[in-house]
Amino acid sequence: MTLALERSPTLGAAQAAVRASRGEELQAGLRPNPELQLSNQNNSGSGPYRGGRPLETSVGLSQRLEIGGQRAARSTVAARDVTLAGHDLAAARLDLVRDVRTAYAQAVAARRAVDIEQERQRLAEEVLRATRERVNAGREAPAQQLRAESALSTASIARDRAQREAIVARRGLAVLLAAEDVEFVGRTADTWFTEIGPAPATNGQRPTNNPDYARLDDAVSRARAALDLERRRATPDVTLNGSVSQYREASATARDTAFVVGLSVPLQLFDRNQGNIARAGADLTRTELASQQARRTLEGSLADAGQRYEAAWYEAEALRRTALPAAERAFGYAREGYREGKFSFLEVLDAQRTLFEARGQLNDALREVHTRRAEVDRLSGGPLIGPMQPNSPGGRP
Repeated sequence: MTLALERSPTLGAAQAAVRASRGEELQAGLRPNPELQLSNQNNSGSGPYRGGRPLETSVGLSQRLEIGGQRAARSTVAARDVTLAGHDLAAARLDLVRDVRTAYAQAVAARRAVDIEQERQRLAEEVLRATRERVNAGREAPAQQLRAESALSTASIARDRAQREAIVARRGLAVLLAAEDVEFVGRTADTWFTEIGPAPATNGQRPTNNPDYARLDDAVSRARAALDLERRRATPDVTLNGSVSQYREASATARDTAFVVGLSVPLQLFDRNQGNIARAGADLTRTELASQQARRTLEGSLADAGQRYEAAWYEAEALRRTALPAAERAFGYAREGYREGKFSFLEVLDAQRTLFEARGQLNDALREVHTRRAEVDRLSGGPLIGPMQPNSPGGRP
């Protein structure tokens, strides 16, 4: 998990977005720069203006003044963007943790499926040996040996398929962990996989800690701040001008100095920022409505995920405590009875099929429990890191 959090490009991009928004916040709080003005008048011409010596030189400064609280409003919008970027970063981190937990559960389940299929193949070989002995002794028809060989062939095919799926699942986990390959601590991984804890209680759970949920209110606040900014921009800026001018007659050496102060204000005859105000108002309405819908969607998704999590947990618990032990006892009785001639070969095959169906169903149910739990934690904003132990060569777990 540490590797994924450190190396994920998606998480790195979200962190860069936070830094970019902070840069925007810094820029939004800066005042406009003053302007330096320099002019030479009557620099050249004919008659007394000949010779290239300026008769009037002016040096001045102009400063645009933002009035009506525009700078503060602009800083508020930028601060809201920083908050939204922080929510996006938290959501990206939760997405990554959920994906890693899901992929880890998938990889462990795939490896366990290989073990199940290998055990199935071993038992099929054992049944085939017993069948051959009975056929050679004349106590079983040769057709039963063909059925045992077919069952062994089917088990071998299933084992090969499980091995390929395990490779694919492990590779998918390695991609998320930004590692070349992933090794499992066998007993530790199995303990984590099989220990699903007490029955979940997700009724009434709300996604209040979900950054996507928290983002909704901040998105509305940002839209309100943007509307306030556009309204304040309707107030025209004032520009102050100040300059010092020196005057000289063309035929004289004496110079006179004058100070000039000016003030300019735009006349808002046509552009009163009404278009941007209308757009910002519509954006606020759209954001409010979208937030209401998204809030209901997140609450419904969490409720659905909680129900699926509970259903998967109870299914796994029933399989582990009831169905699987019963199937194991039934197969044991059938195998011993077949050796003693008390059960037919078809009864042995049926008991074997039931046993491995139960083992496969339990494996799938346990994987589903971990997948659904990861989804519930993502939607509720739950714990970031679960007790997993994937190791990658050359990296930390």
